[in-house]
Amino acid sequence: MSSKKLRSIMENDHKYLFQNYGDRLPVCFVGGEGSSLYDQDGRRYIDFFAGIAVSTLGHAHPGFVKRLQAQLERPIHSSNWFYNGEQAAAGRLIGELSFPGKTLFVNSGTEANEAALKLARAHGQSISPERYEIISFEGSFHGRTFGGMSATAQEKIRKGFGPIVPGFAYLPFNDIRAVAQKIEQSDRVCAVITELVQGEGGIRIADREFIRSLSALCSERGVLLIIDEVQTGVGRTGRAFAYQHFGIKPDIITLAKGLGGGVPVGAMHARSGLSPLFGKGVHGTTFGGNHLACAAVEFILKELKKPALSKNVSSVSAFIFDRLRSMKAKSPSLIREVRGLGLHIGIELSKPGMDIVKKALAAGLIINCTAERVIRIMPPLNISIRTAREGMKILESILESEASS
Repeated sequence: MSSKKLRSIMENDHKYLFQNYGDRLPVCFVGGEGSSLYDQDGRRYIDFFAGIAVSTLGHAHPGFVKRLQAQLERPIHSSNWFYNGEQAAAGRLIGELSFPGKTLFVNSGTEANEAALKLARAHGQSISPERYEIISFEGSFHGRTFGGMSATAQEKIRKGFGPIVPGFAYLPFNDIRAVAQKIEQSDRVCAVITELVQGEGGIRIADREFIRSLSALCSERGVLLIIDEVQTGVGRTGRAFAYQHFGIKPDIITLAKGLGGGVPVGAMHARSGLSPLFGKGVHGTTFGGNHLACAAVEFILKELKKPALSKNVSSVSAFIFDRLRSMKAKSPSLIREVRGLGLHIGIELSKPGMDIVKKALAAGLIINCTAERVIRIMPPLNISIRTAREGMKILESILESEASS
């Protein structure tokens, strides 16, 4: 229920802000601890969403708070005209957790993808002026700026903003024959960009054999393979990066969301041989890689290197999947499929899921619905089994009620 203070916030929101997010859910969070959030009236909510897979360590993690507080007493920003110790340390950690290469820090996942697309075209045109085409896949999501939107193979994202950036080819996801045919018929393809789990597309997981064949094909034909790890990276799937489940070596990965634990930051990491294409003045950012953001990245990645975090993801993931499969067995007419990797989980329903999201919120559980019918579960990576059990109890009650109605 809306308190007087919440009503005032809602009125100011509608009066002063763009309404591009539509009707927000009627709650305003003012506190948080661990995997719980608290609203303006002090009510607790179990967080199964982590701010769209952003709050890697949950809320008000003591060590994270201490590190950020310490950095606030030092430079927050000094610009990329100068050396930056936090940025260099964060870049080193990304390389240690992924593959040898160079990192470019930006401010968001979309910016990371824009940088990757730009680097891919620079690589292609260093070979031939006509080598500029980039393949992406149906159901993908790579951002809402012009480059990211143009790479996104969803008409609803691009509608009303044409003409989009030319030079993108949209192919069926998990169809290696379509990719091979496109590359073999054209010398214009410079790169392929793909997610390994299509988050906004409904938690659709890439087939292992498709990705391995795609990687081999790209390597054979000199086509760059860009893995968009914006939502799947930084431990979300149980490995540091999702590509590590597939046994491949991408040319470029893009990161954001969980990378800063809630502090806005993104990154593009590329194999070292590509970095000379971004020489002085070719690409840059004012705020990207600032001291505060990279202090956050450094802390998050140091935690990620500790075995305890990945072990927790594995154990909590197994617990949630076990409960969800039991629910599916009981309610097959409502739950069509349960899928995901680690703590990147989707429940495909036989009907739209937004009402379930609202009922869950009213019961004290934060979940999300994507692709209209897929309930998305993405809690903080350090959520305890006890809290996960609390959340699943709420979700089970709601889904059982929906199945019987």
